[in-house]
Amino acid sequence: MIQLILVGCLLLILPAADAQEVERPWLMMVSTKSTDTRRDAQFNEWYNQIDIPDVLQVPGYKRARRGLRIDLPQLPRADPSDDNTYLALYDILSPNIDRTMIDMLMASRKMEAVGRSTDLLKVTERLYFRQLAPASEPATPGVSGTPGHAGTAGPQGKKRFLLLERVDCCRDEATAAQLNDWYAMRHIPDMLGIAGFVRATRYELYRVLMIEPRSAPRFLTVYEVSADSAEQVADRREVALRILRQDRRLIDSFVERGTALYLGINDVYAH
Repeated sequence: MIQLILVGCLLLILPAADAQEVERPWLMMVSTKSTDTRRDAQFNEWYNQIDIPDVLQVPGYKRARRGLRIDLPQLPRADPSDDNTYLALYDILSPNIDRTMIDMLMASRKMEAVGRSTDLLKVTERLYFRQLAPASEPATPGVSGTPGHAGTAGPQGKKRFLLLERVDCCRDEATAAQLNDWYAMRHIPDMLGIAGFVRATRYELYRVLMIEPRSAPRFLTVYEVSADSAEQVADRREVALRILRQDRRLIDSFVERGTALYLGINDVYAH
C-alpha cells in the first residue's frame, strides 16, 4: 500500500511500514544564513537554545553539529551566489527515512505555530543523505577521535572543524561503484593520513528537500578535523592533494563541487 502525504508544498510518496525494517543511519544537512547579520548573536542563540533542542526531540534524530563557514582561497565557492554562512548536520537513525522526514516537517510547522521560529532564519539548502559505510578513523590516530560536545575546543585546546568534500559523479553506476571502491580503499586512508584528520564518514544524496528546484552533488564526505586554524586545515589538505595528483592517486571521477570548511560551533547529542 502506498500513502500520499502533502506537507506545505511538498508531496511525499511513502511506502507502508514494514515490520522487518531495521534502523539505518542517515544525515540531514541544512545550510543557512541570518537575514540580518547585525543580529547574528541572536540568530545563533535561537539556533542553539531553541531549534536544536526541538529538532533532537523528533524521533530518530540523535546528534546535531553546527559550523561557521570559513572562506579560504584553497576552497573557493563553487557558486558565488551561494551565500550560506552556517551549517547544521543532524545524525539520524530511522527504519523509514520518508516518515522521519514527515515527522521533521511537522515539527517545524509546530514550532512556527507556537512561536518558536524566527524571522532571522533563511534556509539555503536542505538535503538528506544515506550513510554509505561506518565512519573511518586513522589506523594510528595522532589525536583522540572521540567526538566533542558543545563548543569548539578539541584535544589540547585545538579547534574542531568540519570539512565537507562534495563530489559530482557519475556518468553511470559502474563509474559510481569505481569511485566508491577508490574512496574506501585509497582516498579515505590517504586523507586520514593528514595530521589532524580524525574521522571520515561518506554519504550519498537521497533527497533535496527544497521548494525551489536545485541540484546537489551526489556524494558527500564529512571529515572531522582537529587543528590550530582553518588555514592549517586547508594548507595541509592542499599539500596532500597535490602529492596525490603527482602520484596519480586521484581518479578522473573525483570532481569536487562545493567542498567547504566550517569551524565547529556546537555539538549536541539527544538525551
